[in-house]
Amino acid sequence: MQIARRAARGGGSAHRLRRTGAATLALALVLAACNGDADEPDVDDDTEDTVDDDADDADADEADDEADDEEAAETDWEPDGTITMVVPFAAGGGSDVLGRAVAEGLEEVRDVDVSVDNRTGGAGGVGYGYFLEQSGDPLYLLPAEVTRSVLPATQEVPFDWDTWTDVGMFFEDVGYVVVSEESEWEDIETFIEDAQQAYEDGAPLTMGVPAAGGIDQVLVEGLAEVNDFEWEIVAYDGTGETNPALQGGDIDATIGNPSDSRQEIESGLFRPLLGFAEERLDDELFEDVPVSQEFDWGLTATKYRGVILPPDVPEEAVDWYEAALRDWTETEGFDEYRENAGLAENILWREEWPEFIEEWNEQVLPGLEAEE
Repeated sequence: MQIARRAARGGGSAHRLRRTGAATLALALVLAACNGDADEPDVDDDTEDTVDDDADDADADEADDEADDEEAAETDWEPDGTITMVVPFAAGGGSDVLGRAVAEGLEEVRDVDVSVDNRTGGAGGVGYGYFLEQSGDPLYLLPAEVTRSVLPATQEVPFDWDTWTDVGMFFEDVGYVVVSEESEWEDIETFIEDAQQAYEDGAPLTMGVPAAGGIDQVLVEGLAEVNDFEWEIVAYDGTGETNPALQGGDIDATIGNPSDSRQEIESGLFRPLLGFAEERLDDELFEDVPVSQEFDWGLTATKYRGVILPPDVPEEAVDWYEAALRDWTETEGFDEYRENAGLAENILWREEWPEFIEEWNEQVLPGLEAEE
């Protein structure tokens, strides 16, 4: 599937895109961790020596990990001014909510001030471009999610997914097709039937996406493709814009995440119809909502969420942020944010997060081939 290099120019304005002739889409990101216990076998002396050596190695590894944690916690560097959290999407969206949660967390665990600067436009490109201009300055942070991977794959931008200085990843998120509670659609089957009929009648349903050419657009276009219809895609700059558009009746449906549409769903404004996941979310708001895996559509992709620094910042500054955010993950505020946002916790620090993204990119980005 090809995604055109399209950018919403400026916050608040939507851009309508039409898609035709897409190839079959199959996106899946499967993360599994297997642990098992076995009965203790009989061993000879050589084997016992090997086991002892392995135990020594394990102890050494554990000591190294503890040393790394202590190194992250011990640094003389401290911010010498206000920290700025650059959010590349509108206020109220998932990135904005995470950015503000991290800002509050840093202020709680360290004696610092953190301001939030929303830089909207270009499907996140304006904010990321501004962030790049802060190279070397450790007083800037950005709440990064899959736009970090998608932008370089779909647009010509002066950075790649690994341009940045990683601090850590905290959560994974799932996208849901949501409609207005005032609509007639009670389930995904009826919704798809009406979308098919609307397309045949020459008046396709409008689907709002938080970013032009992003993973959400790929997923909803894949949904249309496997069900033989097309949308009229309306691209915004973040769920801080798509949610009000759906509430105002400007679009028929949009993609909402538990992290940024929970309030609307709880209050009865929105109705979730389908999640792009392998399993239903263990959450009372979503436990009865079917997921794409149940239909064998091959349309699943989680969204990672974490925090990055600009390129070329001092190593001691990275140590300071990692130590501070490690402390944040141990607070009640962190747990409250995770629970309220309906996010799956998956904490990976700077050494591990890039490996996760590489795997995500390999699974998802082939469906995001940029036009030449």
